[in-house]
Amino acid sequence: MCGIFGVITNQDIPIGKIALEGIKRLEYRGYDSVGIVSQHDGKLFIKKDAGKIDEVHKKLKLDDFPGKIAIAHTRWATHGAPTKINSHPHTNCSNNITVVHNGIIENFMTLKEELIQRGHNFKSDTDTEIIPHLIEEKMKEGLDFKDSIIEALKILKGSYGLAILSLYVPDTIIAVRKESPIIIGIEPGVATYCASDFPAFLPLTKTYYILEDCEMAILKAGEVEFFDMNTSEIIEKKSQQIEWSINAAEKGGYKHFMLKEIYEQPEALKRTLKISNEDIKIFAQIILSANDIYITGAGTSLFASLAGKFIISKFLGKYIQAIECSELKGQLTNFLRDNSVIIAVSQSGETIDTIEAIRWAKKAQNLKILSITNAVGSSITRYSDHFIITQAGPEIGVAATKTYSCQVLTLALIALEIAKLRKIEPESEIQNYYKALKSTPQIIENFLSNNINLIRKIVKDLEKHSSYFFLARGISIGTAKEGGLKLKEVACRFIEGYSAASAKHGPIALVRKGYPIVFIAPPDETYVRLIGNLMEFKSRGGKIISIVVESDKKIRVHSDMTIDIPQPADIYHSIFSPITFIPALQLLAYYTAIFHGLDPDKPLNLSKTVTVH
Repeated sequence: MCGIFGVITNQDIPIGKIALEGIKRLEYRGYDSVGIVSQHDGKLFIKKDAGKIDEVHKKLKLDDFPGKIAIAHTRWATHGAPTKINSHPHTNCSNNITVVHNGIIENFMTLKEELIQRGHNFKSDTDTEIIPHLIEEKMKEGLDFKDSIIEALKILKGSYGLAILSLYVPDTIIAVRKESPIIIGIEPGVATYCASDFPAFLPLTKTYYILEDCEMAILKAGEVEFFDMNTSEIIEKKSQQIEWSINAAEKGGYKHFMLKEIYEQPEALKRTLKISNEDIKIFAQIILSANDIYITGAGTSLFASLAGKFIISKFLGKYIQAIECSELKGQLTNFLRDNSVIIAVSQSGETIDTIEAIRWAKKAQNLKILSITNAVGSSITRYSDHFIITQAGPEIGVAATKTYSCQVLTLALIALEIAKLRKIEPESEIQNYYKALKSTPQIIENFLSNNINLIRKIVKDLEKHSSYFFLARGISIGTAKEGGLKLKEVACRFIEGYSAASAKHGPIALVRKGYPIVFIAPPDETYVRLIGNLMEFKSRGGKIISIVVESDKKIRVHSDMTIDIPQPADIYHSIFSPITFIPALQLLAYYTAIFHGLDPDKPLNLSKTVTVH
């Protein structure tokens, strides 16, 4: 995944500064390298290099560019090592066409060989570099610049979000999209922007358009025109307004976005609780009428799916199978039936494995695709029969935090709507569950107000250990796996989230005196068995850290340390513990990263959205 930003204006402003600030707001999408190109007085000015934006800026002065038009790129390497020569933008032989790209071109090697035979010279190892050369080749055939782009892109196999700047069409940026996000922002009559995500231009304008697959946008200063690339016909689009505040994409006084977003969870959950009941009801009715139900996602979204599966299953009376999206086709080929439902969960809505899974399923059978995402206009929404947009707001930190809790809460709302429709419990009981779910923001807020010093102490006590277990049973297994993933991502510790029962079948062999084990222990139906598992690990010398409700007594007695979650010890709150218990593990990951001198916003080798295989 990479980040793209483009700006064209008729104002006398420092274009380099605008481009640098815009692409810096997208650095979460990739930080292997960065590049900017501007156009001025019939010339293109390019600066690029490998490294994080601040490092490259210090060397190259990325805020110093002439002109009123620029495109910029921050890269997460997929083809070619993170080097200066592989950094974007890339140019054609004549150096008068420049391209920045997010996505992957699957047939680039074949095309590159053909272009070399025709006399084209390549400088990089990237798939992107073939694009300006293909455009150049089409222009040699007598096509104008716009049609050259359209015909060149017809040859490509794969995905792309592109911004193109060329001397052939001065004072113009051309943006195109196929399966990689591009959003157009506009200040009418003044400036126009293109970007991979809203934060890039959020401080500059809140008026935007979504570019759909196989569409082209031609940007002039303060105006934009849209075309269908299949027909070349003009498309009329209606602008929309971003509802996020400018501060939502900034750190707001926190040292890191990850910490800010952990603390934003109560407000994000409150917003998500206000999701239209009509949307929730549609999901519930479709799930109730289905023969087979699958829930799928990747990484954090998969673990949110595991938690959501448990909550929905309690009220549904049917089995829901959770399958990692990359395995969905392999597991369901020859087994997927008509009248099935697939619930796809993705924070960005652009996760390539999730999108390909639901595309395949849609072609394979007559079924419904329901999706839950945090991104308006994302690809997953277009491949779905119905979708719900969670209300987490922008999440800049690479490690998902508030989007996870909002995904679980959304699935919980669907579960309670199913309970209402099925009438399997008295209305008063269902209202008790609703009341507990609506209390989750306040529970998290209370926890975050009182436990930072304790989390820091635990981090200090555990710092000499490079590996440990997070163990749980039942609904909390997803919490354990998500907590373990967070520590792996941002703190580079080897943490395994595991079923406490399964951990006896092999992993317990690793336990020695002082070996840390974190138990996630809400007082649900698995509580008594979990105590037995805890004792097994304690008897072998394990150091026990337990996450419990504040009134807990039994597990507390057998633990070396406890983290208290300020919620009642009843069935109504326990079923939503994946929401209320996760901030403790997120903070543990965050402060462990800080303790070891790591940047939790920029985990090694990771990016926010995986848009390539």
